[in-house]
Amino acid sequence: MEFVELKKHLKTQKPNACYACYGDDDFLIDRAVALCLSLASEPKPFNCTDREFGSARELTDELMQLPMMSEYRVVVARGKPDVAAIAEYLKKPNPSSVLVLPMYTPHDSWNRTSAPSLPSGCTAVDCNRLPVKHVVPFVQKIAEQSQARFDDEAVGLLYNRCGGYMTRINSETQKLAMLRVGGTVTAADVTENVKADTEFVVFELCDSILAGNAARALAIVDGMAKNNDLVAAFTLIYNRFRKLFVAAIDPDGLTALGVKPFQAGKLKSESAKFSKTKLKNILDMLEKADYSYKTGVMTVYDALTCFVAQAAYGK
Repeated sequence: MEFVELKKHLKTQKPNACYACYGDDDFLIDRAVALCLSLASEPKPFNCTDREFGSARELTDELMQLPMMSEYRVVVARGKPDVAAIAEYLKKPNPSSVLVLPMYTPHDSWNRTSAPSLPSGCTAVDCNRLPVKHVVPFVQKIAEQSQARFDDEAVGLLYNRCGGYMTRINSETQKLAMLRVGGTVTAADVTENVKADTEFVVFELCDSILAGNAARALAIVDGMAKNNDLVAAFTLIYNRFRKLFVAAIDPDGLTALGVKPFQAGKLKSESAKFSKTKLKNILDMLEKADYSYKTGVMTVYDALTCFVAQAAYGK
């Protein structure tokens, strides 16, 4: 189940015994948990439990308790779940308890789509970053509170600069709306007031490298040194070029990397502009640079600068 389907599901259907809310957007996971907690009536302290449990037995005992003046009790189990024990409980769950498992995954890949290991019998709720089409009405609703609005280009740029993460989108939307009370937030406002997320900057950097624009690529690295995580950048750059290389040599292999069909089409089209040798050489250069900073031969900044210069100049 997608996150955007959860609210309607809980309002129109009997809740399931367990919801595993997984993904890389903390805001969406927290919102999904809040929606599930709303199933419980007052007195909330008796009908809602949100904590980490020391053992599977402790969790099961909590789930078997009956609600007080409410149709349901909601139990949010934090931490690493005992998948086998929960699967066993779900074979015969307490019909008046709803178990919620928040499962946060790292913010390390724009195309993260695969679910973590989930207990058999639970309902999976995909809380990975939303497509921009679902973010547009959210941004406009927040802006309306300040009698402001965003034009379409501004929303798209805001989404990219925030890496698609709703926590940042929420805070930046409120900030920009306050700056333009009674008016319209434009792309220029976003560019001036919102620092670009590392992932967005990495896309710009990779595009500059592939275009052979060394000056632009080096300028981006200098900006990243001030505003972004250079260590994380190495992982993101490698992921980007690896997908391009796989698209060039074995397009069907993109599925194993968690690439969605429409994204696979874009990667195939982009990779076709470059030779397989060029893409492989870039990966080799990147691995060498990564080894240099991890072994202390170079600083992270120097290693990234050397890689970018070599890759952009095609050496």
